[in-house]
Amino acid sequence: MRYGRKASARAAVKALRAFVDGNKWRQRKGRYVPLHYIHGITGVRGYDVIVVGAGPGGSTAALTAAEAGMKVLVLERSRYPAEKNAGGFALSSKAWRDFPFITGLELPSMRKGTQCVAHFLSPPPEMEERFCIASGPSGRMSYPEAREFFTVTMLRREFDRFLADKAEEAGAEVKFTSLVTGLAKDADNIAGVLLEGGDEYRAPVVIGADGVMSQTARLAGLRDKWRPDEVISACAVDYSASRERLDDVVHEANFQAYFGPGMGGNYLMCYADCVHIGGPGVTNSLISRVSRTRIKPARELLETIQAPPVQRLLRAVDAVPREFHVHCVPWKDSMSDDVCAGGLMLVGDAAGLPEPLWAEGVWQAMYSGRLAAQVAREAIGEDDVSAASLARYLDRLRESPVAREFVGGAQLRRLFEVLGDPRAAGEMTEMMVDLTVNMFMSGQEPKAQTVARAVPILMENLPVLMKLLGIYVPMIQEAGGELPPQLAALGGMGALFGAAGGEEPQR
Repeated sequence: MRYGRKASARAAVKALRAFVDGNKWRQRKGRYVPLHYIHGITGVRGYDVIVVGAGPGGSTAALTAAEAGMKVLVLERSRYPAEKNAGGFALSSKAWRDFPFITGLELPSMRKGTQCVAHFLSPPPEMEERFCIASGPSGRMSYPEAREFFTVTMLRREFDRFLADKAEEAGAEVKFTSLVTGLAKDADNIAGVLLEGGDEYRAPVVIGADGVMSQTARLAGLRDKWRPDEVISACAVDYSASRERLDDVVHEANFQAYFGPGMGGNYLMCYADCVHIGGPGVTNSLISRVSRTRIKPARELLETIQAPPVQRLLRAVDAVPREFHVHCVPWKDSMSDDVCAGGLMLVGDAAGLPEPLWAEGVWQAMYSGRLAAQVAREAIGEDDVSAASLARYLDRLRESPVAREFVGGAQLRRLFEVLGDPRAAGEMTEMMVDLTVNMFMSGQEPKAQTVARAVPILMENLPVLMKLLGIYVPMIQEAGGELPPQLAALGGMGALFGAAGGEEPQR
């Protein structure tokens, strides 16, 4: 039922009482008070929750809130979801564990990944393959999907549209070409948004899901921008490719990483009929910090693309370059605290939640979006959306799997710092080659003779091994794992070994 602007507030409320919904109204001091503002009475349109951004985090928040019976508005600045994002991504198997609504998902670009491949290259200028590891999922994973596959690659424009459609089907209203330029306030709380062009929308809770350059966070005063050491730039080249050749050559090895002395790691992701080669984002940013030299992302990416193994794969799948794109990603050592205020919660990249090793962010956005919607429902039901009330969102994030991704992740970053040292990376690669050939692939010499070399190989590479122990042992201890005293002691020695090599000792 709608009322024009000339309708009196008293007449409108009297008529609407006949349609009181227990989820939308509450009696307070003898009066019924709506949980959202009523268009025609206040002059602005009102909702229970306004979500800024129709990416994975925003659409999941909207879907969760709409399914809970709340009146939801999603405001997206672009003409359609993921318009600015021409690339794709790899969605982890944990998304199928946590979000049953994606079970049976089928998108044109999807390729399932039951294998991950790591290629270790020789130093420039040759950059030929010296060692390669290909693996299927581990049977020790804690849930069925993880024992079946690693990831599913797909294009963001397809996946984001799927999520936005799910939110609309649940009852959320989605508006495109809607740029938020201001926030409405009620005392100490955010109470709505202002759009470019003058439109105003009101809600007791606003969820900011507007990405790494979050306008919502800036307008709310939570942060002006990320510090230089909290954000990275990632480059990628998109190629069209033959679906049939990808099926034959790549099959389900949809994620492949390339490492080399001094270059950290870059990735190659394969989709149904296209390929992306990306980097040097997270890993080479580490190398930049260690070497204190500025990494040139485009040049580093070009060197990887020109490596002979990469060129052979591109030719084998009939790859043709069609687009180059660069984007920023928040990348922090620890989880942010500035994720909520009175009437406002931030999710996904806006909250700085990509995990601290690979900068995976879509699952984190979806998980945090769902949490924010759940907290919004509780806080609105209690008629308290103050900063103190919404602080439970941060508490639940800290208790969630999103936060557990930060445990040990920052420590594991040091592995890529080791790879950023050309000498250490070269020694590590040759050690893996020597061990594999002499213990498992020895056809040139007597088996007993080659197997006997294993211990000398390990002893010769003790400095590199100690560095690795200095990374993994503290991480296992931080995660709460138990270690034999001898191994724990070696881990402490490894940390000192790393410090002697110019790295900071771990505390």
